[in-house]
Amino acid sequence: MRHFLLIISCSFVFNVQAQTFDWWANNVNWDGVTHWSRYLVYSPGYFGPNALPVPEIGNGSIDSVTSAGITGNLHFSKGDNTQNIKLSGNFCIAKNAVSLNIAYIPYEWFQMDHATKTRRRIYYQYYDNKSCDGDFYLNTVIQLFNKWRKDIHLALRIGYRFPASSAYGAARYTDAPGYNIDVTAGKVLSPGGPLKLVAMAGFYAWQTNDDDLFQDDALLVGIGLEYNKNSWRLQVNNCAYYGYRANGDDPMVFRIGIEKGAKRITGILRFQQGLKNFDYSSFEGGMKYNFK
Repeated sequence: MRHFLLIISCSFVFNVQAQTFDWWANNVNWDGVTHWSRYLVYSPGYFGPNALPVPEIGNGSIDSVTSAGITGNLHFSKGDNTQNIKLSGNFCIAKNAVSLNIAYIPYEWFQMDHATKTRRRIYYQYYDNKSCDGDFYLNTVIQLFNKWRKDIHLALRIGYRFPASSAYGAARYTDAPGYNIDVTAGKVLSPGGPLKLVAMAGFYAWQTNDDDLFQDDALLVGIGLEYNKNSWRLQVNNCAYYGYRANGDDPMVFRIGIEKGAKRITGILRFQQGLKNFDYSSFEGGMKYNFK
């Protein structure tokens, strides 16, 4: 019985010590001057799954249907399990020419173990945090070279991430802006057929906490297949971006998604598997309402 109580007491003392300023200072080798936020590593390998996600690949065409959607997301990894709600919308500005799409994470729940908090250098005051709100994304998509459409579909996307969350102390969001500029292409593999080859290439960047390297720049790429028939859409792709700081800033993910339309409602089911610098298996399910 005494041994059992001793183990419990030691565990309690360790957990208390793990949440002190001294624990954090020893963990990051604090120099006694630098602000705690400077010790965070601003890369997808050291933050939550929604902080610096790999942008989704397009198909070379804008979405001319105005819609609003809601999904639930589950992210599983060793040491960090996360759940969040995502709200999304698409607004057609000019049919077959320009559209705007938005995404917002209003709430996120998470559970991290001590090893993950230590590796991510979480500040001790945020050690016990378990929920936060997320960022807001805005993308403008412009159709390119419609005269080439019979041969290839091309679209330009300009995206910006608004830092709506302040949860960087718990290494969930960076509390800093980011943006991407890319071109997506789609090529129908047979005349009138349902199968399309899609690809993406562009530039992705985000602000860091380093005065010498204020921004991390990355090459954004992706390739995949899309199948459309009888209100069904199946997407399979592999996407990545490659930063230049070599600090966990080159994530790669595999994605598969299924959508089924029925009148004005479209059901959504997606899976994402991190392959490099993104150690999460993610599931997303929900629906969107099509106004037209």
